[in-house]
Amino acid sequence: MVLSYYKVFLFTLCPATLVVGHLISRQVTLVVDKDSWFNIYFVKQGWFWTSLVGWWCMIRYSGFGQRGSWRRTLLRYSVLTAWWMLFTQSIWSEAAPLMDLVFTATGGRCNFDVFDTSGSLPWQINEKFQDTLFRKQSSLRKIYKALKGSSTSPSSMLQNAVSEIEYWISEGKDNLRNIEVTPSQINNYIDEALHSWRKINSSNICRSLGGHWIGGHDPSGHIFLITLMCMFLLGELQVIGRKALRKMRTDGTYWPLVQSHLKSFLMLDRLRQLIADPPTTWKLLLRQVGTDVFKNCEQIMIFLALTLKYLVWDNPVVLLVALIFMWWWSFLITTIAFHTLSEQISGLLCAYIVAAIVYWKLI
Repeated sequence: MVLSYYKVFLFTLCPATLVVGHLISRQVTLVVDKDSWFNIYFVKQGWFWTSLVGWWCMIRYSGFGQRGSWRRTLLRYSVLTAWWMLFTQSIWSEAAPLMDLVFTATGGRCNFDVFDTSGSLPWQINEKFQDTLFRKQSSLRKIYKALKGSSTSPSSMLQNAVSEIEYWISEGKDNLRNIEVTPSQINNYIDEALHSWRKINSSNICRSLGGHWIGGHDPSGHIFLITLMCMFLLGELQVIGRKALRKMRTDGTYWPLVQSHLKSFLMLDRLRQLIADPPTTWKLLLRQVGTDVFKNCEQIMIFLALTLKYLVWDNPVVLLVALIFMWWWSFLITTIAFHTLSEQISGLLCAYIVAAIVYWKLI
């Protein structure tokens, strides 16, 4: 395989971004909401959006003909998807993904240190238990539900733990009531009760019970996923890029239509006509204004339909490039705000183990 400039760009984009992000993180501290709509509906569902846009571009530009390259794309996509599932997803309930096996093998575990053990009175929720108030409340509800369901004949210690968590949830207060046991005893009991009730060998199970990972080496799942997505989209862009660019250059119908509808939307002709020949009564003026507003709405709808057709049907490569930029930006933010450098590097390397082979050998 000939090493082109595009190949150099493909294989160095993510590593170079990681280095840049690490340098920025030394100067800048970012506070990023992990529960933002962008993270929940786009990044965490990233493989869906990547698959949707990537395959739609493949269909529009290459098709499924005998001479099409879709079979090679399917092979590359299948390999990357299988690796993504093995590394980050629990394929069945008792099987932990590889990233979680690495974490537990290096001393990590699911922790339920709910209450502050510093000895301060009155009791307080541990500040290090989850990183936002929303996550604290959500985790406490999950722990409360799990403790209630973990035993049919609860001990007094379990009743105390459930009572304290229930009080915090219902009252919404940081300061908890004093009882005869210590915060450390309650924490240990919650931990032992939930670990004995269910095998917690994955981050997904841990989160479902309200716990959080501590200790161990946690390869960055975000870095891993975004690297795979960027490699897939950039790799397939190399396949369809020339054809997509030719189509954009030869398709000259969109911009003249946009200019025409934009001119109508701005009402330049109608405005000049209104000034030159104004209505003689207020009733006629209001009727004219109402007609113009309706026509403007019509022009907006036509403009949106034309733009949607241009982006989705005629030139979906624009969506592909926009998605690449969005994933790259998310990658940069992740390198600045989340995980240690070693965890970021391990996430990147684990993605490159397969992605580099796929796009070095199979393209």
